[in-house]
Amino acid sequence: MEENQDIPKPGVTKPGTRPPTLSLLCILTFIGSLGSAMSSFFIALAYNIMPEAIVQSGIPEAEQMLALVQTAGRNFFILFGGLNLVSFAGALMMWKLNKKGFHVYTLAQLLMLTLPLLMINGYRSPWSSLLLTTTFIFAYAINTRFMK
Repeated sequence: MEENQDIPKPGVTKPGTRPPTLSLLCILTFIGSLGSAMSSFFIALAYNIMPEAIVQSGIPEAEQMLALVQTAGRNFFILFGGLNLVSFAGALMMWKLNKKGFHVYTLAQLLMLTLPLLMINGYRSPWSSLLLTTTFIFAYAINTRFMK
């Protein structure tokens, strides 16, 4: 009996096609990167009114947020937003199965982890950020075999 080559085998991705896990990773990155870029640019644009808005928010952590925003400065939010756009661009390249996107994405993510350490005195990276970034980079690395 001849095997039908048109029927895909479960768990096997044909060369040149994007596996579902890579699609999911990219979609999550699109949402996260664009959302973070928009909020960073918004803070940079509204930087002069942010302290008053934070104080009036009634959030219990308002004082900590205010100190963070003021210590970081407007340039931090511009750079962070830009790095999020670079991260988005890397994910878009990976969506198109371009392996170069993995390197662009990874570099942007590592710079986003480093930027607060360089620009905010006394900043300590939350373990959750390190864990999430490492998980995404590792998951993308596994999927580079499907990229050119």
